[in-house]
Amino acid sequence: MWRRDPLKFIEEAVYIEDRDVEGLAIPFDLWDEQRDVVKSMVEDRLLIVLKARQLGLTWLALAFAVHELIFKQGYSVVALSKREDPDAKELVRRIRFILKYLPKWVIREHKGEAKRWGGLTWESTTFTITIHHPDKEDSVFQSMTSAPDSGRSFTASLVILDEWAFQQWAEEIWSAAYPTINRPTGGKVFGLSTGKRGTLFERLWRESEKGENPFTPIFLPWWVDPRRTQEWYEEAKKALPNNYRAEYPSTPEEAFMVGEGAFFPEWDPDVHIINEPGWYPPEFCQIVGGYDSGYGSNACFKWYAVYPKGETIAYREYYPHQVTDGNQAKEIIRLSVTPDGRPEKLGMIYADPACWNKQPGTGKSTAEVFMEHGLRLVPADNNIENGWRRLHEWLRPDDHTGVPALRFTIACGNTIRTYPACEQSKANPEDISRDSEHHAQDTDRYFVMSRPMFKKREDKVPPRVLPPELQTEDHTMEETWTGW
Repeated sequence: MWRRDPLKFIEEAVYIEDRDVEGLAIPFDLWDEQRDVVKSMVEDRLLIVLKARQLGLTWLALAFAVHELIFKQGYSVVALSKREDPDAKELVRRIRFILKYLPKWVIREHKGEAKRWGGLTWESTTFTITIHHPDKEDSVFQSMTSAPDSGRSFTASLVILDEWAFQQWAEEIWSAAYPTINRPTGGKVFGLSTGKRGTLFERLWRESEKGENPFTPIFLPWWVDPRRTQEWYEEAKKALPNNYRAEYPSTPEEAFMVGEGAFFPEWDPDVHIINEPGWYPPEFCQIVGGYDSGYGSNACFKWYAVYPKGETIAYREYYPHQVTDGNQAKEIIRLSVTPDGRPEKLGMIYADPACWNKQPGTGKSTAEVFMEHGLRLVPADNNIENGWRRLHEWLRPDDHTGVPALRFTIACGNTIRTYPACEQSKANPEDISRDSEHHAQDTDRYFVMSRPMFKKREDKVPPRVLPPELQTEDHTMEETWTGW
């Protein structure tokens, strides 16, 4: 029964537009992932969908809205788009298209003889669609453009925020809208968008992933469209060499990549991330630390495993916010253990030179506080432009092996999240934009500017087998390395 089953209604009754086929109108043949979205539309009140380009989600949300408008008298839908013309008008046009192709025994356009018909009828203006329920309250779809005061009109049964990340007044609209939506009989909200850094959409998405807000998150990668093959993806990469990950992401992290203007264009998750849970350095590696201080903004501490030839893997990350220096030091010590619980031998810790500034109130510097806990910091070279150049060199894959000098394990989540999001400063192309979150990158900059060298000792250790990715002509399969 269509009334009780929006999914069945969409699959059996709804036609959508496809400009690549003769006649334009085609049945809405849903993929499995689209069916899951419809189920969430039914079950969840607040839904946030991060998606690749052109996956039919706007059509899907509008088809769900049509079901509710038809089968629920007095139902109201507000859809917010980026621009008044053509985006707001386009949403109304699509609703009209869906209504036009529904069976005539379900609904007819409100004109001519249909006005005297005893069933449902619809009529439209530039920005509204009205569904007339005989002898009952009308249902209304209203398309609005993004404006600072738009949110105060959101006393609707359903709100659709189309391309939410790109709406100019998103913060102001949401601040005004949420109290109207958060009523005891509150309506549904569907926020749909491709990714964009530094937006309300990104913040709400990341909070929803952590369970810190009531939104249900759904991510739809490029490959959910079964017509998109690997060959298709490779062609997209060639056509959009700087933006393909942001436009056609495989992961949520890729969806928020900067693309054009990225400060680290060499960043490649397939190259720089060791996707091995629980990875831990071999015994012959030297362990050193890197530290970017902070309290009100995030601090960042990393553990680096340095191989005998200098290749390095950052295998652990601590990313505190509003944690005092003393408590940060305690947590660093607590985390510095081997998998079997033995304390790690941590070598040099290359730190932000600001760590030697006296703190107001205590008169102590961060370096002093860390020293009191047994952690000796070494001031890093803070030449910013040279530091970024050196970090670019460390991230660039080796011409012979294809392996960069610096890589990261999946335990470095904030590092992985922020690298693709760092933007080039418009004022100084040699620096990162101040609007980009780059504590993790500053930590890496301090590390690479230290010119870390592998220290040897006199006693021999048993032969070790290098990991395959580090085996080059310079590395034989078995060599005797010296350790600490």
